Amino acid sequence: MRLVPDPEHKQINYQTVATDFFAFDAYSENKDLSSGEILLKYQDQLKVVQTWSQSDFANGQARFEFTAQDYADAFGVPGFADGSRGGNFTFSPRVTLNDGRVYPDYVHISAQDSFLNIGTGPQGAANGAFTLKLNTSITCAPVDISGTYIVVSAKGTSTDDCCPGETEVSGNTVTVTRTNETTFDVSDLSGGLYFKWYEVYGITSPDDSPGTLSYNCSEVLIVDSPEPFGTIFQGGGTYDAGAGTITYSWFNGYADEGTVILQLQ
Repeated sequence: MRLVPDPEHKQINYQTVATDFFAFDAYSENKDLSSGEILLKYQDQLKVVQTWSQSDFANGQARFEFTAQDYADAFGVPGFADGSRGGNFTFSPRVTLNDGRVYPDYVHISAQDSFLNIGTGPQGAANGAFTLKLNTSITCAPVDISGTYIVVSAKGTSTDDCCPGETEVSGNTVTVTRTNETTFDVSDLSGGLYFKWYEVYGITSPDDSPGTLSYNCSEVLIVDSPEPFGTIFQGGGTYDAGAGTITYSWFNGYADEGTVILQLQ
């Protein structure tokens, strides 16, 4: 199932909660759907907020809309409905086929080990052909987190044969530039890891792996961030205003991953 957000309704603004809503279209060409569920996550709570059947996809498409009042009802937070509370949310699909297979789901290969039955390649596909989640929000009052940051730590692992084991770098400079009230360009999203790993593949400076962060209600989210080798960066984290730090984790379509801590100078 592919979820495509409505560009006119990607989030709910705290100033217009009475009339605003979040919306997307869901697409499926399957002819063997037992159910298609939409799950909504807020903090550590997960709710099923929509269930479709095969007949709902007679034309291959279904529409979904969610208001601020719907968020309030789902999580018991009245402030969502009137804009006095903001929050960050994740919508994701869960598809069950007639033969009982579920996607996405974890395949257990032992009592301790399991793996997701949709690989990291589709998760990081730049063309969006597979959609495992849509991130959205009810906005809080905007905060400017732009500035010059020093990498306290960028620690991660690459799946390429060039770079076995865990790598950690620090001391690089990262510039965070505000592009609108809630969106910020980041000069080096990997925190220096791409330059450390992939100079052999043409990464000539830390600034060769830029990206974009959105900020809302003390959380940051990686958005609209293609990486140099054809997939996309995904992930997110937090901003600590008191400490002046941005901390986030990221992964790409090759299953490279890292955690970056930035300190405002």
